[in-house]
Amino acid sequence: MVIGAGPAGSAAASVLAARGHRVLLLEKDRLPRRKVCGEFLSGRAREGLERLGVLPAVEAIAVPIRGGALHLASGRAIPFPLPAPALGISRFALDSLLARRAAELGVELRCGARVLGVAREGGGFRVRWAGAGGSEPGEASAAVIVGAWGRWDALDRALERRFGRERARYLGWSADYATDGTGTFANDVRLYVFPGGYCGLSPVEGGRAHLAGVISERARRRLAPGWPAVVAHARLANRALDRDLARLGAEEGEALGTGPVYFTRKPPVSDGVILTGDAAGVLDPFSGEGQASALASGLLAGDAAARALGSVSGAGTLAADYAREWRRRFGRRFAWSAAFRRLVLSPRLADAAAGLAGRTLMGLAVRKIAGP
Repeated sequence: MVIGAGPAGSAAASVLAARGHRVLLLEKDRLPRRKVCGEFLSGRAREGLERLGVLPAVEAIAVPIRGGALHLASGRAIPFPLPAPALGISRFALDSLLARRAAELGVELRCGARVLGVAREGGGFRVRWAGAGGSEPGEASAAVIVGAWGRWDALDRALERRFGRERARYLGWSADYATDGTGTFANDVRLYVFPGGYCGLSPVEGGRAHLAGVISERARRRLAPGWPAVVAHARLANRALDRDLARLGAEEGEALGTGPVYFTRKPPVSDGVILTGDAAGVLDPFSGEGQASALASGLLAGDAAARALGSVSGAGTLAADYAREWRRRFGRRFAWSAAFRRLVLSPRLADAAAGLAGRTLMGLAVRKIAGP
């Protein structure tokens, strides 16, 4: 069983189904749906998308992104290349495409199913869920559970996961804008730093520009209610952002917000449940590796679960084996992500570092956070 039909959950479910296992994929929302996300797929995601058989479909929708620039509040801009072209695609489109592929491979997908509890039962688990929007409540047994429910869920509290005690808490938001029709935002991603946070602007399908950002809870409390106040705060502090947003069309729909967001690695296993995607750790959005890492960790979880289910010993060593491999593949990325976050959000340090070795530093950040 897989809980959560984002990129990580659908990838894990697809791997298990492709290897002949019965898979129930539970998703609390109805697909398609909007999500707070940077909607940026780094070039490293292509390998996973190809393995899942969806790369041509994604490339047919997505906008290629070939480079970018970091704009500091001081006015300094640091351009940076990307190791491989990235893809700008909305979660509205991507999540639906990946979930649909999972269903094609034989996964039973149930949307509108919010999981209420996970309990040990013999050598496996018993899961209960509530129905929403016409969906029926239910419960089922599973030999293995892959948790892909995102950055924060009531299940984290039920499993007594302790990462919520982190001191640095952030809130996230995202919004879409009509482009100006000049091609200004056609093929690059732009990052902007402001007091208490940062945001990024990149193209997505449908001729739109997507703005996504994070702000510390402390900085947010000093502003007026509503996400427009956060955007106004960011624009006032960063002239490049103000200039670029002024050249875009009207905001399309209301901004979405989410919180709390903890930029930290979390235990990749909890009470026998193997965690993947943001449920196992949230990388800083400025890294551009969040979705690619979620996809890769979903494939890792699917592979690990399939091996365990196909072995004589069953799922006995799954938790330990998966945790060890997850830490090897992803653990160091979070330490580097935190280090660069502290640097970027310190105006004096960021400006000094940019003056000394801006492009070199950005290149280092891309390599270290992307991992091997």
